[in-house]
Amino acid sequence: MDTLTREEVEKMIREGKSLRDIDLTFAELDGIDLSGVDLSGASLTGAEIRNANFEGANLEGAFIADADLSGCNFKNANLTRAVLQRVQLRNANFENANMFKVQLMVCDASGANFTGADMRQSRLEKTKFRKATMDKAVITHSNLRATDFQEASFIGTKISYSDLRKAQLQRAWFENLEAEEVLIYGKAPWVEGTKAKLDIEQIKAPSWDD
Repeated sequence: MDTLTREEVEKMIREGKSLRDIDLTFAELDGIDLSGVDLSGASLTGAEIRNANFEGANLEGAFIADADLSGCNFKNANLTRAVLQRVQLRNANFENANMFKVQLMVCDASGANFTGADMRQSRLEKTKFRKATMDKAVITHSNLRATDFQEASFIGTKISYSDLRKAQLQRAWFENLEAEEVLIYGKAPWVEGTKAKLDIEQIKAPSWDD
């Protein structure tokens, strides 16, 4: 099947056609308005969809790899069980998004906004969240191994029962954090320069000094 054009996708939306399980592989859809659209099960591999509007869209179970979604708006979107691998998400907005059991693997979400996002039981390994806003996000029971949270903001964030081993947290801001039984390693430099109201004794793993 040939790659769908922007005009074809917009025509499908106008005509009320279903976009569930749609194949948008290698599609070039910068700036498109997909707000409120049901894209559950969609494939966006290799797509270029920068600065698009996915507000309130349903991306449950979508598969996105090697794509550029920088600057996109996912506010209130449903990304439950979506899989994103090697995706550019710089400065994207995930405010209040449903990201339950999402997988963000080896992505770049630097500067992105995850305020109030539900990221329970997620996998975020090896993803960059530099200068990202994680305020009031719920990231409990999650795998955050080898993530880069340098200069990120964690105000009122819940990260209890999560694995942050090998995470980079230099100069991050922690305030009113819920962090019971979080697995981390090391002392400096992971918290070097951290501006934090952070109780190290509360969040360090039992094997901290091993």
